[in-house]
Amino acid sequence: MLKVLFKRWLFLILIAAFSLVISLRTAIPFFYYLFWLILSLVLLSFSFLLLEYSFVNLTLTRKMDSRIEEDDLLEVEASLLNNGWLPAFNLLIEDNIGPAMPQERRKLILLEYLPSGGSVKLNYSCLCFLRGHYFAGPFSVYFFDPCGLFFLKKRFDVRSEIYVMPKVFKVHKFPVLLKGTLPWFGIGTKRVSGDEDDFFGIRDYKDGDPIKRIHWFSSARMNKLIVKEYQCRSYSRATILFNLDIENNFGEGKDTVAEYTIKIAASVAKYLINSDVSVELIGHAQQLLHVPFNKGQEHLENILRTLAVAKVESKMKLGEVFEEFARYIPEDSNLIVIMADKDWEYLP
Repeated sequence: MLKVLFKRWLFLILIAAFSLVISLRTAIPFFYYLFWLILSLVLLSFSFLLLEYSFVNLTLTRKMDSRIEEDDLLEVEASLLNNGWLPAFNLLIEDNIGPAMPQERRKLILLEYLPSGGSVKLNYSCLCFLRGHYFAGPFSVYFFDPCGLFFLKKRFDVRSEIYVMPKVFKVHKFPVLLKGTLPWFGIGTKRVSGDEDDFFGIRDYKDGDPIKRIHWFSSARMNKLIVKEYQCRSYSRATILFNLDIENNFGEGKDTVAEYTIKIAASVAKYLINSDVSVELIGHAQQLLHVPFNKGQEHLENILRTLAVAKVESKMKLGEVFEEFARYIPEDSNLIVIMADKDWEYLP
């Protein structure tokens, strides 16, 4: 932009200087008038620009999704409102979209006219290339004079947060998981024991409880009917473990060992949580990544956000990760390790 304006300034300066020199040496009125015409045009244009810059009051807002998946199209809707008493001419609106590819992050939209009190919606989009935590913004508005010789810039600190989640694939088959005891966050109890239930405790008798479940010793001691309760073991939990080793991160762009590791971890976590499995995530990137056991879509969202921002900066080997973080893995959890084939030696 500055290069184009510099060429225009240079051209006008040369024409004005040439006209002034010719008028002084030859006393030809045409060149004298031409010099003052150019000077007046420049002064009027800059005065108009200052007036517009000072009295045009703009408000900018942005609407967009706060989460999206890799390789999806992010749709952005910006609204521009002129609250001032002066109409706006020749505006250039610039927005910066963080998750877009480097050559597409700067969005420029030219608006020729916006009346006083008027508003306009600006729609644009970008491809979200790589997982991560990004921001859109700020806005910048460039005010130009009618001749396009000068501009003044206003900055609007309107920012929008967005998470680009790892791309997941559909898991069609998975090994049968062993079942474990229920964690305290979601105890479920039953009146009648089944094959996969453990004794949980006792409670007061309620109408409908079977007589054979009455705990007679406690009933006699407490002088009221007490029944036995059982906790369900008809569930599984799994620990997903991985290491984002920077030294062995072969490949380029998104086709690297670490990026495929993260995609596999995200896909397995989604499959297990949708299958009502309690999932724990343990990984090492720049630091320890640990998401404790839980279930549900909110827990899946927490795992995906953790994976989205994971940096490939681990200097540990998989064996060191096992030794360092084994204490986080319960004995009754199914351990799922995502690793390269040369890391088999670390499994024992």
